[in-house]
Amino acid sequence: SSWDSSRTGKVWIKMPDLSGKAVLVTGAAKGIGRATALAFAQEGSNPLVITDIDANGLEGTADMLEAMHREVLAVPADISDPEAVGMLVEESLERYGRIDVLANVAGVGILGPVEDLAISDWRRVIDVNLWGVINTIHYVYPHMVARKAGHIVNVSSTDGLFVSWIYSAPYCASKFGIVGISEEILFEASLHGIGVTCFCPGSVGTTIFDTSPVVGFSEEIRKIKGMLTRGADPPEAVGRMIVEAVKKDRFIVTTTLSFQMEYFLRKHLPFLW
Repeated sequence: SSWDSSRTGKVWIKMPDLSGKAVLVTGAAKGIGRATALAFAQEGSNPLVITDIDANGLEGTADMLEAMHREVLAVPADISDPEAVGMLVEESLERYGRIDVLANVAGVGILGPVEDLAISDWRRVIDVNLWGVINTIHYVYPHMVARKAGHIVNVSSTDGLFVSWIYSAPYCASKFGIVGISEEILFEASLHGIGVTCFCPGSVGTTIFDTSPVVGFSEEIRKIKGMLTRGADPPEAVGRMIVEAVKKDRFIVTTTLSFQMEYFLRKHLPFLW
């Protein structure tokens, strides 16, 4: 499960056993984030550091993890705020001494045509989705480099590989950015024994677009978006897939058959796409 070459300096180490691993999960109050934290706990990961701007939802996730006899540090925080992320990581390292897995799951969206979007709409989505990932990597990655071990999971979307629906420009821009960051770090991290996964789910049964702001349309637009999410993967299944991707050291992972087929067309038969 590992390969080390002193000649090249490259070290690739899989993490087939997650038992006892310290895991930090963002966006853990609900949806994919909560499911991911629970999936790591089911694998024996301990302790778990969880964060989200939704303090009540975060407390609910903490209760679930504690019921599984896991040590939990739940810190309500806005990951778009670098100072808040720095304090979160500092507290985690002071308490546990390590972060073995970083799972960047937190994300927000917005629905609306580009001509109706305000600069503040773009900033809100990109600050959380993209800068949130940058902020956590900034504070966690040097620690992993020093230890020559760890794994980073950045949850993007199939909307970070191809545009599957319109009226989500800030969301797509942020998710494309996550893919780019993940691919660049993949090469650097491989020199330090650190794995990187860019998880790109298709349709997932979460409330992200039910709660996203709507600009330039009536609320009826949500019904159209809802039609596109029929047959979505449940968050619990996605959480398990994220854990498996870490264990097998997989880089790009996509979900949902229809979106996987569309990704294939986008890559190999773009004129059909």
